[in-house]
Amino acid sequence: MFAVLDWINGPFVTLGTEAIALPSVLGALAFLVCEGAAARGARWVWSVGAIAALVLAALALVDGRWVDSGIRIVVAALCAYGWRHRRSQAMAVRFATGREMAYGVVLFAIATVVVAYALTAQTEDSVSWGGAVVVAALFVQLAALARGLVTGWWVVLAGAVVSLGLAAASGSWAGAIVSAAAGALAVYGWVQWRRDARASEVLDFPIADEIVDEDLVA
Repeated sequence: MFAVLDWINGPFVTLGTEAIALPSVLGALAFLVCEGAAARGARWVWSVGAIAALVLAALALVDGRWVDSGIRIVVAALCAYGWRHRRSQAMAVRFATGREMAYGVVLFAIATVVVAYALTAQTEDSVSWGGAVVVAALFVQLAALARGLVTGWWVVLAGAVVSLGLAAASGSWAGAIVSAAAGALAVYGWVQWRRDARASEVLDFPIADEIVDEDLVA
């Protein structure tokens, strides 16, 4: 069993000089597939995302990466919230209110600090602010998309841009490819959800009682 786990968490494929483990490959594929499906309003994406996050959390825990495991458990919880909320709200999308955007900023700030020091404790290295920003952006985007907020796609795009910069700085071609793909999907998702949100606003405009023809409601 331990031999199998060592194989799973060991190098699976090499891109340039970078050795990539199987969980990293599966995690990247799951993230991109779920992001693309979410852009098209698929309901199953939340349950599949939660299951994938839990599997990856278990693999990280076996490998001794308790912070990475905890991050994936939070992702699974947010996906479960998204599954419950989006199902009950009939997949309606809308623009965020000022209060919701303020909550998002606060959540992002708190998550960045907590994750940064947690990652530092795990690696016993300097504070990982770059990685913490990406993780915090992931938390915020999941919470926003779970509530059907178009603004969530801006967070996805911002996280992809930061990830792309970090990957380029570290010479990670795999990370750069995944980040670029995530950025492209974020733009696609934003275009799709903005169109749907505007269509909903047109359908939901208020009608004053005095302009309703009495013959139409008789």
